[in-house]
Amino acid sequence: MKIVVLGGYMNDKQRLLIQYICDGDIKKAQQQARIILNELTTAKDEMFKKNMLRKLDTKPNIIELPYNLREFLIAEDVSNFPENRFVLRPEEAKIVEKVMSTVKASERLSELGISYLPAVMLYGDSGGGKTMLARYIAYKANRPFVYVRFSSVVSSYLGSTQSNIAKVFEYARTAPCVLCFDEIDAVGMARGQKNDVGEMNRIVIALMQEMDSLPNNVIIIGTTNRYDRLDSALIRRFPIRHEVRPMSRSDINDLAERFFKYAGIATEGWLKDWCDTNFTDTEPASTVVEKCTQLIVNRIIQEIDTEKV
Repeated sequence: MKIVVLGGYMNDKQRLLIQYICDGDIKKAQQQARIILNELTTAKDEMFKKNMLRKLDTKPNIIELPYNLREFLIAEDVSNFPENRFVLRPEEAKIVEKVMSTVKASERLSELGISYLPAVMLYGDSGGGKTMLARYIAYKANRPFVYVRFSSVVSSYLGSTQSNIAKVFEYARTAPCVLCFDEIDAVGMARGQKNDVGEMNRIVIALMQEMDSLPNNVIIIGTTNRYDRLDSALIRRFPIRHEVRPMSRSDINDLAERFFKYAGIATEGWLKDWCDTNFTDTEPASTVVEKCTQLIVNRIIQEIDTEKV
């Protein structure tokens, strides 16, 4: 955010913003930027204010991580989850409710000294919205969303992958969070396959051992589009399992309407025909988002071109 300082002087709010930026405290800098933006009152600044506040509302707040973990993890504050652009279907609402009840039960068990890890396996075709649903669970649980980058965790060096997994779980033990293993099949493939090697066996065992040693205040979510190839012992450690199916016609219409309403585009009289033309009866959520976004982009380009005339 560009700060204009009139007459060479800064007020206290601007000074704090610069301090937070220089300290690398992203969350506080975003909060301070919101305070400054809300104090803008002139018509000239109204569009800038609206656009910047929208960015702050929709952009995940990145949580600073220890330097040695930044290669493996992304930690997000999802307290600004965009509910107004998210379709929670009845079957997913039941899963979220079940997770929240399990979290409460695990907290009570913890008081009794009984270990029980809330763990959810979300599976289904690529682009179906599994990771977004995982973020929503973190939002409802009021926990940071910690995303594991398996492309960096998996190493070609003997023993390094197990060491990297241990570092991930060591961080999760420090604070309550939702730990999301996206595409968990990258390390959780079934053991004993024809082309299996001892290293993969050790990785799966290390992953399960680390899960077994986590405190009750961590929620584990695994996502995969290769559910049939996961190790059976690993699957058993996820008592809640749910297949995220493609969006139905009514889901598509609902998501499209939410997207366009958020962008300030009236949908009356044309939305159904547009959806019928652009989508089949079932679509992955990512396809719906992509096409809705492209229409919004096209509308903005038209407005810009009109302003030039």
